[in-house]
Amino acid sequence: MLLTLPNRWNSLYDACSMLLQRVMDDDARLEAVNEVLRNEGGTNRNRTSYYGFDDQDKQVLQEYCKVMKPLANCLDRLQTEENAYLGVLLPTLTLMRVALERMEEARGDQALTYAKPLVRALLRQEGNKGGFNNRFSAMFKDLDLLMASALHPNYGMTTFNSVAPNMKEEIFQRIVKEMKALIRQETEERDNSQDMEAMEEHEEVSADPFAELCDTTQADQEDDLEEDIKKELLAWKRSKEATLKKSHFPAKYRDQWVTLFIKYNTGIPSSAAVERLFSTAGDVLRPKRACLSEDNFEYLVFLKGNLHLLKQKFKVPRGVDEEDEEMF
Repeated sequence: MLLTLPNRWNSLYDACSMLLQRVMDDDARLEAVNEVLRNEGGTNRNRTSYYGFDDQDKQVLQEYCKVMKPLANCLDRLQTEENAYLGVLLPTLTLMRVALERMEEARGDQALTYAKPLVRALLRQEGNKGGFNNRFSAMFKDLDLLMASALHPNYGMTTFNSVAPNMKEEIFQRIVKEMKALIRQETEERDNSQDMEAMEEHEEVSADPFAELCDTTQADQEDDLEEDIKKELLAWKRSKEATLKKSHFPAKYRDQWVTLFIKYNTGIPSSAAVERLFSTAGDVLRPKRACLSEDNFEYLVFLKGNLHLLKQKFKVPRGVDEEDEEMF
């Protein structure tokens, strides 16, 4: 059974899911598979008769796929190279945890018969470092990760009731504080770069004897700025668009909001893309191609790595041997 996988981490889940869809739900195909197993001489778990998939096996596979689906979706979201922002981590982990907890607490027809131990193992494992709680609980107290999620337009402060309710107020105040510092810094830099004409106009205004009575104090300006930031943050509605745009950020002080977003949502660089490139280079430089010039080798690696951008299917040309067929 051929199956295209985006990555190897979910290969077992994807294979079981495809087995259920293509074989277990089709009586004719299921009987054909069972016939093959009987011809191969396999026996069932009690070794009393020739082995074949039965209703119990189907239920086990269904429960396995049901439990592993949130984990597989979580891995797919976190491994993507598109919209790979640091703020995606905690909401995605929370979504997986909530789904597993609901399955653990399910009763009646929704209750699991065979896969409950698997759910418990995924959520918590006593005495070792396995399970969700042991591996990820510390991340939900990391202020930088929480700031990244709070500043992401797809999540914002509205998701904190599920992600980290105890940290919501602290993160809110930290965002206000950092926004104030950022706006103040950019304002000072802008004021210091004023041209001579603006400075002369300022001197003329300051010559007014009543100017000091009309000017607001520094404290009042700070209070007004803080209130503006709080209002913008409270009114900020989460966006449902996958591709982020500048318009998804609050209109007032938008440049500063984007700057703060970039500060916390720039992900840690990964070597995965480079490793894939080396793997592709190994597929290109085969024994029969040992005489390739460095330019041709570079062209082939570039072409292989960017075929998906052309958005069309390529057929294997005539005369290409089996060793080179994988290149197309």
